[in-house]
Amino acid sequence: MSEIKFMEDLRNQIINTAKDCKLYREICELQDYDFDQTLKDENLDEVPYINWNYFKESNKKYHELLRIPLEKLAYWTLSSSTTGDPSIVGRGKQDIEVFKKNYEKVFKDYAKMDSIQTLILFAPSIRFMNRMPGSWMGKRGYLFYRDITEIWKNYEINYLLKFKIWKVILYYLTHFKGKAFIEIDGKLLRKSLLDVEKKQVPALIANSAPLMYKNFNDYLKKYKKGFNMPETFRVQTGGGGWNGVKGRVNIGQTIDKAEFIEMLSDFFNIEYDNFSDLFGATETPVACGGHWSKKYDDFLLHLDKNQGRIIIREIETLERIKKTKEPGILEIITPYGVDTYAGLAILLDDIVEIIDFNKCNECGREGIVFRVVDKLTPESGKGCTSFYNLYPFSK
Repeated sequence: MSEIKFMEDLRNQIINTAKDCKLYREICELQDYDFDQTLKDENLDEVPYINWNYFKESNKKYHELLRIPLEKLAYWTLSSSTTGDPSIVGRGKQDIEVFKKNYEKVFKDYAKMDSIQTLILFAPSIRFMNRMPGSWMGKRGYLFYRDITEIWKNYEINYLLKFKIWKVILYYLTHFKGKAFIEIDGKLLRKSLLDVEKKQVPALIANSAPLMYKNFNDYLKKYKKGFNMPETFRVQTGGGGWNGVKGRVNIGQTIDKAEFIEMLSDFFNIEYDNFSDLFGATETPVACGGHWSKKYDDFLLHLDKNQGRIIIREIETLERIKKTKEPGILEIITPYGVDTYAGLAILLDDIVEIIDFNKCNECGREGIVFRVVDKLTPESGKGCTSFYNLYPFSK
């Protein structure tokens, strides 16, 4: 896609979003934004953005970011929330399809999705996620993660988080309200890994860095050995969690990324090239894939410029940072996948630094290369779900 087409698409999206969404129009008016200006990379920081906080349930503004009538909404997409205050993003069907395609492209490029036969997932089943309660303004809501998981629906998937119905019943009888109780199926996890080792089939284990780190350390202590996996075995992380908190999970310690990679590389007997990372946010349709870099002892994430652009802003002044390797707040800009809500420019709470604006010197991929170095807001691991037993090998 040419630079000219991207900028023209973005310009049209800004105009139409301001037309459809009163809240975004007011933000544009407050900034005295010139809708007629020619967009180019040098002035992208002038595009009015939405702060991610606007989508938080507690702020009660998420519905004001819709560009379509509520009845035309497919459903609300929800963040997993580490604070008990999820982001709620309303999307129409066409926008849901766009972000699914973006994530699928990342899985194919970085996790080698087309070659994978078995997926081992630190997550509850889609069936369970479909039944999770939740509606806002009379419209159903589902976890954003559910839609991402559905990309793999035609694969053999071993879901490791299991629902404990008897705990739910007991809690309801004693507290007179519902609550979900979930545990990790340790027997299924061990059996799945042993099957992959025995049959040497291409497989991917994915999702939660904290749960992988804690459970595989516990496994080593209990069984005194790891696995001899095939060269096609891969590990996919995503959504952060390196501070020990991911969604409603809190393992009580930070995770050094380099130690994580080294430990799991030895545990599974695989190369560092078999690890990949995924960056995304509920508030934006953009998905970024990443590979491990020994130079930075970190994952280098890549944004395909056909999807969007990123702006890095100074933490105190919010002025644009135009240099590489200077940390700042991440803003994601895209004209695609945001036809039904005001999501074309979102200021997130991630602190990142750009490594290169055009190309990765390590893998040769074109696009913007960056890495996540911190987060503005603390994560606590709160939510409406109780975990009964997340560490089955600790006993």
